[in-house]
Amino acid sequence: MLRSPIPMVLLWGEHGVMIYNDPYSVFAAGRHPRLLGSNVLEGWPEVAAFNAHVMKVGMAGGTLSFRDQELILHRKGVPEQVWMNLDYSPVIDESGQPGGVLAIVVETTDRIATEAALRESETRLRGVLDGMGESLALMDRDFRIIDMNAEALRLEGRSREEVIGKTHWEAHPDADPALGEMFRQAMATRMPVEMKHRYVWPHGRVSWISMHAYPVGDGLAVFYGDVTEQIEAEERLRESEERLRLMADAVPQIVWVTDADGRSEFFNRQWFEYTGSKNDPFSAAQVAADFVHPDDEAVTTEAYDKARRTGSIFEVEHRIRSKEGEYRWFLVRAEPYRDPRTGEIVRWFGVSIDIHDRRLAQEHQQLLINELNHRVKNTLATVQSVASQTLRNAASTQQAKEALEARLFALSRDHDVLTRENWEGADLYDIVEEALAPYSSRGEDRLHLEGARVRVPPRMALAIAMALQELATNAVKYGALSNEAGMIRIAWNVHSGDTGPRLHLKWEESGGPAVQAPSRRGFGSRLIERSLSQDLDGKAQIQFPATGVVCIVDAPLT
Repeated sequence: MLRSPIPMVLLWGEHGVMIYNDPYSVFAAGRHPRLLGSNVLEGWPEVAAFNAHVMKVGMAGGTLSFRDQELILHRKGVPEQVWMNLDYSPVIDESGQPGGVLAIVVETTDRIATEAALRESETRLRGVLDGMGESLALMDRDFRIIDMNAEALRLEGRSREEVIGKTHWEAHPDADPALGEMFRQAMATRMPVEMKHRYVWPHGRVSWISMHAYPVGDGLAVFYGDVTEQIEAEERLRESEERLRLMADAVPQIVWVTDADGRSEFFNRQWFEYTGSKNDPFSAAQVAADFVHPDDEAVTTEAYDKARRTGSIFEVEHRIRSKEGEYRWFLVRAEPYRDPRTGEIVRWFGVSIDIHDRRLAQEHQQLLINELNHRVKNTLATVQSVASQTLRNAASTQQAKEALEARLFALSRDHDVLTRENWEGADLYDIVEEALAPYSSRGEDRLHLEGARVRVPPRMALAIAMALQELATNAVKYGALSNEAGMIRIAWNVHSGDTGPRLHLKWEESGGPAVQAPSRRGFGSRLIERSLSQDLDGKAQIQFPATGVVCIVDAPLT
C-alpha cells in the first residue's frame, strides 16, 4: 500500500483508524497530517454516514465499489463537490476475520469537470460552426451528408430535411462529376483535397464555389463557400483571424509566435497584462534582454539557439519581470512549425506557463527534508549515547531497562516541547515543567519553580531535560522525593558574561533523608556533568550537603 502510486487508506479496527500512503495525503489536502491515525468517522465527519456503511459492510466481509461517487468534502476548510472511484475490500487479520477495510480512492473530479466542459464546448462549437461565414458539411464513409452548419443551409437555400441523410449525388445531382471524384480521392488517400467549380443551385442560381474536403474520422469534413464576391471571402478571412486571436487571448498563459529567425509575430493579451508592455517585443532576443532575469538570460539564449540550430523543441525555465518589477518563474516551451512543402522551419509557436508557486513549493520541500535529516541524525546520536552509557553502568538487566526507559521518556517529552516550538528553541519554564511533570502529585506542593521566561536553543533544552530527569529519578530513590516531607526548588536567572548572556540554574533539595556523598560517580552524575559542561561549553557541579543534593549549572545561552 505504501509503495502504491494510487491513493490508498487502511481503515483498521472497528473504529476505522486511518493509515494511508503518500498519494492519499495529497488527496486529503489540508486535513493531512492530523488525519493520520484518526477514526474515519471523526476524520471525515461530513461523510460519516457514508463511511459508517462502508465499515459495516467491510467488517462483515463484504466489498463495495462506487464509480464517480459524488461527495461533499471539506479538505481545504471549505465544502467542495468531488467525484471519486471508490473500492473497498476487507483485510483479514490473524484470526481469519476482517480486521479492517482497505480503500482505494481515485478522484475523478477533473474528468467529470472535463466531460462537463467538453459538453459545454460541444455546445459552443455548434454555436461557432453555426456562426461561421463558411459552409460546412459532414459526410460519413458512404458520402452521406450527416450534418450541415447554418451557413451551408443558407447557401443551399433548402431545409435540413431536404439534404441531411442523402448522399452527395442524391442531394446534388447536377454537380460537377469532378467534385464527386475529388471526394472519393480524399476518402481513399485520407489526404485533404480542394477544388473550385461552377455550380447551378437547385433554385437556379449560378455560383463559383471553393470546396475543401478534409478526412475526419471515417468520413469527410467539407468546407465550401461562394467566392463569387471576393470581398465576402476577405471578410470571412478577417473573421477567422479574429477568432484565432480571441481564442489565444482566452488562454490563461502567455502565448507567442515568432518567425524562423526569432522575430516576434504575435503575443496574446496575457503578455501585456503581466509585463505592462505597450508594444509587441521585436524579437525573442529582446524578450531575454529586457524581461528575463539577468541570471537566467544566458541559459535562455543558449537553449533557444540550440533549438533553432537542431530544430528541436525549445524548453527552459526562467524568471520574467512583471509590471510591478517582481520576477516569477515560468516554464517556456515552443515547438517549430515547418513548411509542409519544404520541411523548413517557418515559425515557432510557444507558451510561457507560470510555475512560480510550484518552484517555491519544491524548494521548501527540499529544505524541510534536509532539516528533518539533520534533526533525526542528532536525535539518534543522543539516543545511542544514552543507551550505551546506561547499559555499560547498569547493575542488572531490569535496572538498565528502567533507566533507559526513563531517559528516553524524558527525551521524548522534551522533543514534544521543541516540536510545538518548531525546533527553533523552547521556553525554559516549559522544559523544566515538562521534565518534572511525572514527579508532581495533585494536592502536594513539593516542586517549586522560580525563574523568568527564557528561551533556550534546542540542544540546551535537550541537555537540561536529561539532567533534570536524572536528578528527579535520584530524588525519588534516595532524596527529597523519597519521603513525604521533602521539597525541591529549581531556580534560574540570566546574567551577562564575557562572551554574551549565560544561564545560571540551581537544583536544591531539602527536607529529605540526610545525604552522604557517594563512594563513586554513577552514570547519572556523569551524564549531567558531561552534557552540560562539554556539550554546552558550560559548567555543572553536583554537591552533596547533608540537607540535600544541590546541582548548579552555568552555560552560555548562544
